[in-house]
Amino acid sequence: MNDREDIAFREAMGMNAHEGIAKVLEAACKILVLLFILFICFCLSFQNHKPKCYITDLFVPALDTYTNSSTTTANTFIFFDLKLENVMPFNGLRYDNVNLTFSYNYGGDRSTFFIPIARHTVPGFYQGRRKTAHKRDVTTTRGVPWGDAFAAVSNGSNAVFRVDLATNVKSKQYFWYAKKQRLTVGGIVDVGSAGLKEHNAAIRLR
Repeated sequence: MNDREDIAFREAMGMNAHEGIAKVLEAACKILVLLFILFICFCLSFQNHKPKCYITDLFVPALDTYTNSSTTTANTFIFFDLKLENVMPFNGLRYDNVNLTFSYNYGGDRSTFFIPIARHTVPGFYQGRRKTAHKRDVTTTRGVPWGDAFAAVSNGSNAVFRVDLATNVKSKQYFWYAKKQRLTVGGIVDVGSAGLKEHNAAIRLR
């Protein structure tokens, strides 16, 4: 092998070595990025967030002035749609029984004078990651001053109700569950002359 061939051979070997090192470094960078992403996901999986709770619909047939009179209060039910939203992208949620208390605002002060008129229990259930559950049901009321409520909606005002929710939730992390967290939220729902919740937007329970 002459000098020129020797030089060419060394240059070729050097280029191959550089290419090999570059490929190794590229593969190492990809592995590091993947490990970093996995580490972030692992850390995020231990963050617990309580679900968001909403009343999306509420219907009180006895307050529907288009079909009832002030003396027609035989249908004393409340129909409701409870929305539960799991905001966690990595963890599922296990709910204990979800206890709902419906109250009526008697006296006009929205901060006080709420009298309980119905209690309802939604059986416990499991909710997957980033899933939304709608619990639609009907509950029977007791002790509602229907005459006053009907007069309010008939005069262009609203009947004011409150919905309170209480339960325990725990998040599922991989193959085990985290410690239970207490969830107690509530919100005010205005009902108009059609017996329906006022406004189209869902009512956030806070």
